[in-house]
Amino acid sequence: MLHAVPEGAGVGSSVTVSGAASEVFRRLLGRGNEFVAVTEAIAVLDESVSLQRISEILSVEASVVHRVVSLLEDDGLVTGGRLRDCELAQYVLSTMRWDTRRHLHEAAAALLHRDGAAPALIAAQVISAGGTRYPWAPVVLRDAAEEALTLDQIGRAVGYLDLAYRIATDIEERAALAALLTAVEWRVNPSAATRNFARVHAAVKAGTLPLLSLGSAVRFLLWHDRIDDARAAMALLERDSPDAEVAFLRRWVAYTYPESSAGPVRGGLRQVRNTSEAGAVYALGAQLLTEFGNGAAPAATLVVAHRLLSRYRLDSSTVEALSAALEGLIYAGKLVVAAAWCDALLAEAVARASPTWRAIFAGLRAEIAVRQGDVERAADFAVGALNHVPAANQGMLVARPLAHHVRALTIAGKYDQADAQLDRDVPLSVFDSRLALPYLHARGHLALVTGRIEDALMDFELCGALMRRWGMDMAGLVAWRNDLALGFLHAGETGRARAAAEQHLRHVGDVRRHPTAGVSLRLVAATLSPPERVPLLRQAERVARHADDRFEHATVLADLAEALELAGQPDHARPISRAAVRLGQQCGAEPLVRRLVGQPRMQTLEAVTQTLTAAEQRVAELASSGLRNREIAGALGITTSTVEQHLTRVYRKLQVRRRTELRFRLSAAS
Repeated sequence: MLHAVPEGAGVGSSVTVSGAASEVFRRLLGRGNEFVAVTEAIAVLDESVSLQRISEILSVEASVVHRVVSLLEDDGLVTGGRLRDCELAQYVLSTMRWDTRRHLHEAAAALLHRDGAAPALIAAQVISAGGTRYPWAPVVLRDAAEEALTLDQIGRAVGYLDLAYRIATDIEERAALAALLTAVEWRVNPSAATRNFARVHAAVKAGTLPLLSLGSAVRFLLWHDRIDDARAAMALLERDSPDAEVAFLRRWVAYTYPESSAGPVRGGLRQVRNTSEAGAVYALGAQLLTEFGNGAAPAATLVVAHRLLSRYRLDSSTVEALSAALEGLIYAGKLVVAAAWCDALLAEAVARASPTWRAIFAGLRAEIAVRQGDVERAADFAVGALNHVPAANQGMLVARPLAHHVRALTIAGKYDQADAQLDRDVPLSVFDSRLALPYLHARGHLALVTGRIEDALMDFELCGALMRRWGMDMAGLVAWRNDLALGFLHAGETGRARAAAEQHLRHVGDVRRHPTAGVSLRLVAATLSPPERVPLLRQAERVARHADDRFEHATVLADLAEALELAGQPDHARPISRAAVRLGQQCGAEPLVRRLVGQPRMQTLEAVTQTLTAAEQRVAELASSGLRNREIAGALGITTSTVEQHLTRVYRKLQVRRRTELRFRLSAAS
């Protein structure tokens, strides 16, 4: 609070008046230029003030400064060397001539730099001066920006770096500053349309980006599908810097865009330098991605993943490695652990005001929720990931939340909404990246439940072909053989369905090794007669019960209930069916619930069969006899698509899910 200055009083007074800064300053003017100059110097130096520094930036004798400051302290305007009231300090600064103020700020910056002051203090003076001629200024501003980033002060860091870029004269230094600016902006909105991204892109092409900034450039370019430029930057890194970051990025490029790589990158970790904490992160990340490329057992990735997640904080240098660690847990089937770590990283991203990090980890959290059969939360996380950052700025990463949103909507029976999500634009380069795999998986399952069996099989087959070609044929990534088996069941090709499911079992090696083996058992059971299904389904249920996937558990219970009922054991079937309904309701799987309770029990099979149209009846009879869709189409003179549409309606009316059940339903009705 400032004080009014009555006639005859000193500059300071005990009379309290708000907004009297101008009056106080007028009194200072009346006491002479020395008082004004010293007051201006105190306002400029602020928390860095000292009598010696005032003397130096004003070029006046220290004794003069000491006398004036003593009088100002006696008047109550200065306490501890600083102006007591911030309103007066701001008023003093605002009334200064710009050239005078700039000179004082620049002189203060030079003094603070000479004295080894903290970068933030020096940077504040350089900012206030609007820049400086001193060659050390860009480095100080960069150091201050890095300090600000550790405190998540994004706006302040951008201000420091932007000025550093403007006053820097060296081409490589400017390119490095543009890369750092891009990295900071990336945390908020990873757009390819910013001038700093354009500067980095141009510097990579021109070869003017310093070696230490090339790693960041690879990440930016990869995010926005500039694959050739990213690989060119990688080539420069590999030539000149055999450190841990290069080893990690080499594997990250191959893992993210395997189609553009010569093949999975293996080995080569022993020759890299690992001399810092960041280097240790990269070394562990490279080791984890190498395990992925080698097709290592899930357990082999868990130790490395836990080390990464437990030792390192989320920042711009660790986000990819931490994401890979989460994927390792997900693919190993450790969904509860993965969810806990992902929730922690999401909370950190929120606390540190990074929408980009939120989008990344929300997408991963959506995947975990889908795999847990938590449909509603999966959709929420996916929508969040798509909204935290504009989809157009997510590059190929947009495919992850999109895929899991489609899968969640499909499980929930919201087929129109799922189909609408597939109308979203995704970069064509997605299909050169590993994110094509969950996208094809989700699109194929939607096609399957909406009667487009051939489209579904094409997606599942393409998914499997890509995984084999890329050296990523991991059971936990996408169980494409199980997907194919399900597609073949819908197509009535039980022999091929059984072969595909058994192939997945051989691929896993042990039913206890991965939860997807339980799905294979359920699919093999579907190719057998109802009495033969029961033992396999009971085994599949034990696997599902311990796998933390409520949707799969509900599905296998539903299959078991149906098998028991068809095998003439309705008393055993009913409690299992009720358990399946409860689980289905918990995970939001409406089609599964309708399959179990949608058809009134008092309605006889004969009455249900009579609801079939003549065309549906003919198709159902031919399908139950073992004919394939093409053969049925040829026999009836209709298209394969029409056959699929008829079968979809037949399955719904008869409450069956595959052709092997048609024979029993139709024979029971007759």
